Amino acid sequence: MIEQQTYPGSTHLRQGLSKIALGIRRNRIQIGTLDKPFSVLDYEFYEGGRTYKRKKIILAARGCTAATCTMCPIPNEAYYGLNLNFTPNDFLLQYNSSFATEPIDSYQLISVYNSGNWFANKEIPPAARQGIYHTIARSRCEGIMVESLPQFITPQAIAEAKAHLGDKRLIVGIGLQSADDFIRNVCINTTCTKEQFERASHLLWENGYTAKVYLMIKPPFLTEREAVTETVQSIQYVAALGYEDVSICPTRIAPYTVVAELAKRGMYTPPSLWTTIDILNQVGSDSLARARVACLDVDGKDSDTVYPHNCPSCTPVILDALKTFNTTRDLSIINSLDCSCRQEHFADLALVDRRPLEERIQAFLSLYQIGSTIN
Repeated sequence: MIEQQTYPGSTHLRQGLSKIALGIRRNRIQIGTLDKPFSVLDYEFYEGGRTYKRKKIILAARGCTAATCTMCPIPNEAYYGLNLNFTPNDFLLQYNSSFATEPIDSYQLISVYNSGNWFANKEIPPAARQGIYHTIARSRCEGIMVESLPQFITPQAIAEAKAHLGDKRLIVGIGLQSADDFIRNVCINTTCTKEQFERASHLLWENGYTAKVYLMIKPPFLTEREAVTETVQSIQYVAALGYEDVSICPTRIAPYTVVAELAKRGMYTPPSLWTTIDILNQVGSDSLARARVACLDVDGKDSDTVYPHNCPSCTPVILDALKTFNTTRDLSIINSLDCSCRQEHFADLALVDRRPLEERIQAFLSLYQIGSTIN
């Protein structure tokens, strides 16, 4: 078990982590025209017991306005911090250009992401959202999938969707990351509270919409064993709320994040893929937890990022097995896996850090301050 935390001083810790997170962010996207999206991908998406033909559109945007999370590189993968004059028409041009080669009616689900919060008006103007909703409503596709922190999922945002989407589906991914208040609020340093998450979830459900939840595997400052315990407890929490689709996300080490600064100082390593298997085994095949592994296929991805992995021989095998498990929920698929590197994983699970999380965070803040002073 992770030692229960006391909260005195947590404000100081959050402020220290926020200052670092915001100070090291760097826009890593080359400036282009504002009428083309960052990326457009076509691929299958499994949800609710079936597979959809999906178009995934990542709009060129400013990115998240709540950019303090210790692990998140997404603001760096947008036009974060740049004073660009986006108009609603810019976003509509980006969206419409995504269907230049194949019409919207060819797809069952459209995912539209803005490297941040779909319902935040400072990130996506209401007129742009409404225009995109109208294209969905007039099409033969079944609905739209977006992402947002829960504080932006308001009755007004849902009323807007109801007014412009018609009877189409709305699927909203919410990054709770952890059900543990200290780990979520301080170690991860997100602005998402459990109260906001529960309110937003019920608001979506009450309006006939789908809420999806993302949980983080191995938040910073946790050991490998603590990561297993924490994720299992978080899965149990969201399942008790009524979630039927839980995505667990192994953490990558991306440049210009607090996690990257921890890794430079030998204070963080990405979770082993065996850790994901341990978590799935503990919660069992009835939990409806899925491992988000598509983003861990590193071919062609940013070479500056360290993705969760095992040894070269078993990593691709495990990733393929996890993808199969996501659609079958057959634990035997992953339980049949083994490799000599698993012994290293068992050794990592045996490592214990008896310091409270506050002490671990303060140790990092002190080291970072010393390094900044020297430089």
